[in-house]
Amino acid sequence: MPTLDLALDQQKYLLDTVAARLLRYQEDLAAGKYPASYLHHPDGAHDADGKLIGALLREDDVPQHGTSLEVLLSEIFDRAMTNGMIHPHPGFMAHVPSGGLFQAAVGEFISRTLNRFPGAWAASPGFTQIETNVIKWFCSMLGYGTGSFGYLTTGGSIANFMAMRCALAQVGEAAQQRATIYVSSQGHFSVAKAARMAGIPGDRVRSIAVNRDYTIDLDELRRAVNHDIDRGYIPACVVGTAGTTNTGAVDDLVQLADFCSRYGIWLHADACFGGFFRLTGRGRALLEGSGQADSIAVDAHKSLFLPHGISALLVKDQSRLKVAFEIGGAAYVPELSDDDNFVDFCNYGPELTREARGLTAWLPIKLHGIKAFERCLDEKLDLADDLADRLAHLDAITVVDRGKPHLPTVGFGVRSDNRTEQARRNERLAELINSRGSVYLSTTTLPEEGLVVRSCIMHHQTDKVVIDQLLEDVTWSLGKL
Repeated sequence: MPTLDLALDQQKYLLDTVAARLLRYQEDLAAGKYPASYLHHPDGAHDADGKLIGALLREDDVPQHGTSLEVLLSEIFDRAMTNGMIHPHPGFMAHVPSGGLFQAAVGEFISRTLNRFPGAWAASPGFTQIETNVIKWFCSMLGYGTGSFGYLTTGGSIANFMAMRCALAQVGEAAQQRATIYVSSQGHFSVAKAARMAGIPGDRVRSIAVNRDYTIDLDELRRAVNHDIDRGYIPACVVGTAGTTNTGAVDDLVQLADFCSRYGIWLHADACFGGFFRLTGRGRALLEGSGQADSIAVDAHKSLFLPHGISALLVKDQSRLKVAFEIGGAAYVPELSDDDNFVDFCNYGPELTREARGLTAWLPIKLHGIKAFERCLDEKLDLADDLADRLAHLDAITVVDRGKPHLPTVGFGVRSDNRTEQARRNERLAELINSRGSVYLSTTTLPEEGLVVRSCIMHHQTDKVVIDQLLEDVTWSLGKL
């Protein structure tokens, strides 16, 4: 008779077998046996868009009987793994990488195995306190003080959505039909998506022009806000971007905080990219004013190098989260707390049932101490500065202007008076660099520079050896152009 139970020796065999395969994968990754991405690499040329592997793995019928563990692990590691982009690769420098710190994955495994419920304090006081500790640590790292709090989310998109709900709760339900949102033209598209989920249509999300350094133009913002007020709209939220994905630009949060205070507008800092760089001296200078924002979105799976799925919405005033999300408790959950020191997370965010997320960040931070993360972040800033300087010495290459300090994003490419020709050559340059398999870069289009190649140095294991290889690949690719 089929059963879901495993005897202790079966559990041990499962854990040991999976652990052995994972460790072999980690060893192969460190030895360079995987490319940074298969998308433009010869090893993936036979299935560049992944349709072949999709067809191979597709199963429309529910399995009726069990399959051996060895066969299943082969499907995972030999088929599902060997295609697409390898985000945990030290040479992956496209988009904003997620390093996937192994220790954090172990924390999440423990959490999932224990399967405790953090929605109500009474259900899991210990794990809820651990999650509360992590949130308080994050608040401190971003410049918040007493009275601040937050909520761990699966990503920055949900954190931005929660910020929109907080901003709308401040203006009141009656005014929400006339509420407007403001974000720079370089802000992340998740802001518009978050506004839509919060009930703000796209025609009330204002895209504000940027300065030459790609930070929000405060004069343009002021004109847009005044224009909306004159027409009877209610400015509800200004989003300051603390690290644009295109160039790493950080809006002037001090001036934005002063502006929003004068107008009574909620200031949200989208610091999903840059937030935890505030642990470093250069980052604190760059993100000055973050502690004055009403809310901050941060991605620990970016600038704390953790696996995908660990982000946060932080608020300067804890009560604002409850105002936005608390609904009267159900009769069958009489244990809900009325003490804000012992939180029921179901009253602080959109979810009731969810996993306990705190261990994913708690375990690596407790294991290593936050100073280890600070040193690693400082190294990424150094590597990006070094890369920009060395690229600038290549005759054929122009580097996108970078202020100092700056987040670890470097845009570069060949220049041409013909934008179409420049785009074609830089697209080809990126493909050639990526084809060698050592690194994976993306491209982006900027208003002033046109299409450029873009590198973002965010993996905890990306080091000088990787940067040296990138420079070698750039030089080789220029020869092929």
